[in-house]
Amino acid sequence: MDQSQLDQIADKLDIRYSVLDNLKDGKSTYRSQIVITNESDIPLDYKSNWKIYFCHIRMVEPGSLPKHNHAELKKEGIRFSHVNGCLFTLEPLKNFTTLKKDESITIKFKCQYYCVARTDLLPNWYIVAGKLEPRIIKCTSDSGLSFVQPFDKPEKWKRFHYKQENGVMRVDKYNPYTPEERFKRNAVEDLGKPGSLVLPTPAKATYLLEKAAALSVDQFTIFSDKELENEALFLKDKLGSETKISNDISSVPSSKFNAITLRLKDTKDDHSLSSSYKLSVNPEIPSISVEASDPSGAFYGIQSLLALLENEKVPTTEIEDYPRFPYRGMHLDVSRNFHGKHQIMKLLDIMAKYKMNKFHFHLTDDEGWRLEIPGLEELTEVGSKRGHDLTERTCILPMLGSGPHLTSSGTGFYTVEDYQEILRYAKQRHIEVIPEIDMPGHSHAAIMAMKARYYKYKKTGDTEKAKEFLLCSVDDSLHAQSVQMYSENSMDPGLDSTYRFVDKVVAEVQKIHEPVAPLRTFHFGGDEVPYETWEDSEACIALVKDKKVKGFSKLMEYFVKRVAKIVAKHDLVMGAWQDGVIHDEVFLEPVERKEFPNKEVHVYTWQNVWESGLSGCAYRLANNGYKVVMAQGTHLYFDHPYEPDPEERGLYWACRFCDTRKTFGFMPDNIYANADVKLSGDPISMEDLLSKHPEDHDPLKKHENILGMQGHLWTELVRTSDEMDAMIFPRLLAVAERSWHKASWEDVENSSSRKARMNKDWTMFANTLGYRELKVLDRMGVAYHLTPPGARIVKGELEMNAVYPGLPLFYSLDDGESWLQYKTKVKVDVKSGIKLMSKSADGKRESRVVVLDPNTRED
Repeated sequence: MDQSQLDQIADKLDIRYSVLDNLKDGKSTYRSQIVITNESDIPLDYKSNWKIYFCHIRMVEPGSLPKHNHAELKKEGIRFSHVNGCLFTLEPLKNFTTLKKDESITIKFKCQYYCVARTDLLPNWYIVAGKLEPRIIKCTSDSGLSFVQPFDKPEKWKRFHYKQENGVMRVDKYNPYTPEERFKRNAVEDLGKPGSLVLPTPAKATYLLEKAAALSVDQFTIFSDKELENEALFLKDKLGSETKISNDISSVPSSKFNAITLRLKDTKDDHSLSSSYKLSVNPEIPSISVEASDPSGAFYGIQSLLALLENEKVPTTEIEDYPRFPYRGMHLDVSRNFHGKHQIMKLLDIMAKYKMNKFHFHLTDDEGWRLEIPGLEELTEVGSKRGHDLTERTCILPMLGSGPHLTSSGTGFYTVEDYQEILRYAKQRHIEVIPEIDMPGHSHAAIMAMKARYYKYKKTGDTEKAKEFLLCSVDDSLHAQSVQMYSENSMDPGLDSTYRFVDKVVAEVQKIHEPVAPLRTFHFGGDEVPYETWEDSEACIALVKDKKVKGFSKLMEYFVKRVAKIVAKHDLVMGAWQDGVIHDEVFLEPVERKEFPNKEVHVYTWQNVWESGLSGCAYRLANNGYKVVMAQGTHLYFDHPYEPDPEERGLYWACRFCDTRKTFGFMPDNIYANADVKLSGDPISMEDLLSKHPEDHDPLKKHENILGMQGHLWTELVRTSDEMDAMIFPRLLAVAERSWHKASWEDVENSSSRKARMNKDWTMFANTLGYRELKVLDRMGVAYHLTPPGARIVKGELEMNAVYPGLPLFYSLDDGESWLQYKTKVKVDVKSGIKLMSKSADGKRESRVVVLDPNTRED
């Protein structure tokens, strides 16, 4: 086979992937099928020495892999192999029957666990043959994943149905919503206007809409304290270049005519809350004043002013406001798929608009290292690239469907200048950037980059430099795998070179921050470490043998304590995921806080699957002296889908879905009251938690140790900017609301009363999104998620509603040939399905289309 023939095969090969049955085999495996059809003129035979590389987030043929090198399907003449992580190969055996033009082969096989969504499958399968250039198989390259066949039966969209050890059946209760079910879920009053003028909700606010100040930007002058120059410039930029600025606050006209004053409160006011402000708008003079406790408070007052500004008018306003929590954040993973600095800045802009102040920047993981580190160039020369190099000397493996070439979202990094530009942009908006360098697990990219460095310097004969920053021995054979099926993903805690690496990285990141925004917090990750991998390490074996560590189970604690000392040496706060400081998997007791020399240790509590017995870790950590950021997967992980539908993007390890309403209803001060359903969809209550896990019910004793909360996006399935936008928004606005404003219903003890009051609050919030904030996001270029409409037919009339009242709704009576905008109930007389969709507030984007069966009438 030559290159042109391989190119033709890649262009013409048709692949169809189907999930056949998630339920038949119980809880351990599901059945799937690949149909390969050769539509080219080139025969596909055994002698051509071809392989197809593909990414798959579940282990293929787990009865054989990864324990054995291969899984052979003799009947089909096919062999599967696991390369590493999610990368697999499919290749012919000697008995493979040659595929001539228009001939097909059906390959049925088993995979681990279950697969219930189209986006569980990954694009850009590619074919190689000998030393020819690899080529992406065209039919697998489209963003819509059209090679994945529909999930059109319950056994395809349900995850499990089996008898547990206690004899109770575990049954997946979820089905995709019908339009009728969605209509019921969307049942909130359409107010015809925003429920609130300012989001997040201020502590105190009064408005007189009929009396508004005309804000003619060419006539107003901004008078500000000198300490508020940054805020004054920000306001000028938003109002327009005609707006004048004076830093002499004493020069404000006595009449305050056409003046916007920005001033700090008297520092003698000891009762002033951090980031608090007062906003007053007097249309009669007209004048506007923002009085704040500090520059961040002034900035938030400006954001409230801008939110009220419409058509150059601002209503009479009196606001007194302050944040609920000092930590109001968003976490973004750019390792799994890289997103450039302009997309990051757009996110920062929106965070600032809604008064969020912490950006948790997940810069490294198994799939990529995204920040230039001076002196360790290999981290980005090798670790920031994904492509077809099985030695991983020039790039790391093409994980997560990034394909064989260095042109996908699998490749990319921020230069020092890029990163400092992001820091500068964030600082201007009062957002702290918290870099995370994940370790010791999730470190495949770093490990392979340092191995490449080793081989580079070994070749020159400089053995000392070659070994200087090694993160695992080049001689050890590491077989244990992480949750994501990686071997070689954990730094070796027995090597001194590991700690030289950590110290070097911390020092360099601190240097990068220093001239722009001094580093305060270094987040070391610490999550999902496959401890058993260290049992194969000669260095770790020696540590245990010499009794420097009391057994392999204590190696993680040993590593974390050494990292903590390095971070403390640099006078930094240390951040960690909860499993970074809780290593006792039986009693779930954290390492004693006094063991860490850091001035503060911030722990992010993400593991709270309700039936797991982990939901109390947040309060346990706070009671033990740690500062806690609420990061619960069930409510705050935006890599989960908005609906339990196979056509919705997202994973589902913590819950089957997480919509904006669920995030809005999160109660950080009452964690156990958030328990709603098990993974199966069965209801769970606080009583269930107490009876099954009585040890997991620590009351919160040290409220001051709850720093706040943040939303999270992991990007395994998020390859484009629009996909990123859709997964984050509008859910992040619910995080902004809950982290800034405590709702009165959160403290209601009776669950029925609390839910009723929360539903009223949600009505206000949903109308605010539909009639106001989504229009704002449209203007900012945000491709927020669009949920399809709810609909029903009652007495021959079509009724439709939106999850956010005010969004445009459309229906088609002719199978999508033409679309009509829905305004009110309309008579319909059709026999076939009615197609439905919603559009963005500006009408430029569309939701996925759903179909209402006209025979399911509620007459």
